Amino acid sequence: MEQTTQTVTEWPRWLNLKDSAKYAGCSSNTFKRHFVKAGRVRGHVTGYGVLYDRDEISKAIEEWY
Repeated sequence: MEQTTQTVTEWPRWLNLKDSAKYAGCSSNTFKRHFVKAGRVRGHVTGYGVLYDRDEISKAIEEWY
């Protein structure tokens, strides 16, 4: 009997800049330029720094293509 394991990477709801860029599949500079500065994704200032909403990033990616 063959065993298979599936690794599911769960992304948290709120991501920092580095993780947001990784989630979007680009560099941090590209994420800031094409998502944040273009107004597609909004940064939320918290006590932990600026965080980005994973769902908002997903929506921006879907609308882009």
